Amino acid sequence: MHSILQECQTLLDQGGVVLWIILAVGVWLYTMLLATWRAAAPLCDLIREGVSGEDDSKRFLMNEYTIFQLDKLAWVDRRIPVIGVMIGVCTLGGLLGTVSGMLATFENMASASQADPMQKIASGISEALVTTQAGLLVALPAAFMFALLKSRVSAVHALLEENLHADLAVAHRKETV
Repeated sequence: MHSILQECQTLLDQGGVVLWIILAVGVWLYTMLLATWRAAAPLCDLIREGVSGEDDSKRFLMNEYTIFQLDKLAWVDRRIPVIGVMIGVCTLGGLLGTVSGMLATFENMASASQADPMQKIASGISEALVTTQAGLLVALPAAFMFALLKSRVSAVHALLEENLHADLAVAHRKETV
């Protein structure tokens, strides 16, 4: 167990500040993804249960569906763009780490100190590769989950609209009779 912790500490040291930023954004990203997923999961069932109430006028139905959309669905909708941006931040953070690592490599190659030049080159390349890998490891699964989440949210919107139109059609038939 101690060797695993030592290895993790070595990776964190090699990645530098950029790796810490990627990890912090990654924790925030996955927290938001899971919270949004959990909030979106029961929405289809809530919509299928329908709008309850004694008044089934068109105005009442429109109000109830609007309240549902603003109360339950808007919370999910507001998080979708933020999650997309955080996925991009992780990917670009990996690229930033690559660039900073390569800059460190070239800077170390140019310096004329007595230290082993291969060690200097290796440390810069290591930083570049560690941050690139971390950015991709955080962003790729999140992008897949994000696509599934967007699909689920689109299905919720479609079901909400479909049920609203069906309920309005029933209400219209009752009013014309």
